[in-house]
Amino acid sequence: MKKINVIITVLIFSLFISCKKDILTENPKTLVVEDFYNTNGQVEAALASIYAPIRGQLGSWMIGAIECQTEWGAGIVGATNFDGHKTMQGLDAVPANNIVAIWDNLYLGIRNANLVIKNVPNGKELTPAAKSLYIGEAKFMRAFIYFQLVKSWGGLPLYTDLNMDKTSGVAKSTKDDVYKLIVSDLLNAETNLPDNAPLLGKPSKRIAKAVLADVYLYMGLYSDASKKADEVIKTQKYSLEKVTVADDFNKLFGIGASSPEEVFYLKFNTQNPSGLILFTQQITTSWFGTSGYGIFTWFKESKYFSEWDDKDLRKRFNWYEDSKAANRFVAGQIAFPQKGVTLISPKKYNNPTATIAAFDLPVYRYADILLIYAEAEARVNKAPTANAIEKLNMVHRRAYGYDPMVASPVDFKLADYNETSFINLLVKEKGYEFQFEGKRWFDLVRSGQVNSVMKTYIDRDVAAKHLLWPIPAIEFSLNEALKPSDQNPGY
Repeated sequence: MKKINVIITVLIFSLFISCKKDILTENPKTLVVEDFYNTNGQVEAALASIYAPIRGQLGSWMIGAIECQTEWGAGIVGATNFDGHKTMQGLDAVPANNIVAIWDNLYLGIRNANLVIKNVPNGKELTPAAKSLYIGEAKFMRAFIYFQLVKSWGGLPLYTDLNMDKTSGVAKSTKDDVYKLIVSDLLNAETNLPDNAPLLGKPSKRIAKAVLADVYLYMGLYSDASKKADEVIKTQKYSLEKVTVADDFNKLFGIGASSPEEVFYLKFNTQNPSGLILFTQQITTSWFGTSGYGIFTWFKESKYFSEWDDKDLRKRFNWYEDSKAANRFVAGQIAFPQKGVTLISPKKYNNPTATIAAFDLPVYRYADILLIYAEAEARVNKAPTANAIEKLNMVHRRAYGYDPMVASPVDFKLADYNETSFINLLVKEKGYEFQFEGKRWFDLVRSGQVNSVMKTYIDRDVAAKHLLWPIPAIEFSLNEALKPSDQNPGY
């Protein structure tokens, strides 16, 4: 155990003392490979090193940045590190510098996954079944991380267990090639992972199917997306959390939340806290026991918010009228386009007494699976089906406090929609359902609605280059295989 602790310390400190190239290509001999990947405990420690840098970024900076690129998150621009995301004109120097840590940490997770995939087959004390399971988990995480990267950056340098030792770096792969690796890894995970995850926050066959469904949706492989989502649904292992009042949503998002709706969450605790609540809560608020970063302030009279039905419990749960934000506006601490409005702020992740942020990040909930299925089915059939609209209605009923499984007065009617209008409805409903879960921006880009939505709701044009983030300049300095022409358009 002492040796394991030393090795884990080396892994952690490599994040801080190694340059980018070292992170991606460092020779595994420094990790005492011949002695390390031999027992279950050693491999579990190596697997844990994959999750740590991912939790740190997805649960803080990355979610904060992505949510600033939404029609309700980009509304107010006011001298923050995220203004470059909100202006919709592409990232200037400050936000471009901030995303370097996201890039580096996600690639650190990939590096650590590659080490497991490469070295576990040689484990002297591991059974063949254990080797398959560990490699399946590492491939699941590698696919999951690359999925986050490809949505934000498009084509990428594709580091795997086969080329991770190339000291000169690797060339940029196309977006299609990145997706091919993601699908291959997830299919391996689906085959080799257990039916039930051994711990919350670990993957299983069902979770691999859920991520595959989402990946296929982004690839436009709608039949495959529908099939995988349906396989998850038919396991009957998940159900929507029942809600009768707005605060019932704390069962999904509150401190220590636990729900039959949870499919895959990144887990946090007081020893390894999440930055999620810090990024969503205001500088001074009654909904968190300490100061947040104050990134998101909105106004009640905005088109998006005023169109949102007041009877929708998600609206009441996610937002509150914020008189203290108004005080900051008067004092000139935030910029705001018009006076005489009611400022509102988010409270989705809330704990009025907490001073440490230990909120789990909801990556996939059962609501995701139902809505992935609904969209994929409608696209396959070129029209909404009764089954597709029922899946949407399940989520919509719950939003109004009705039993998700019983027809309600708020149900959408099949006869009222064609393929286009149903997809538009789905995208809008997902915007209400998944606020501050890092999904809205990607849904708008994927569905081709980002330009029209931003123009409609915040009267802001979206520059073409803003659809992708710039590859960090340091990557070009350290990766000799990259050419200047590999930079994303417009940067």
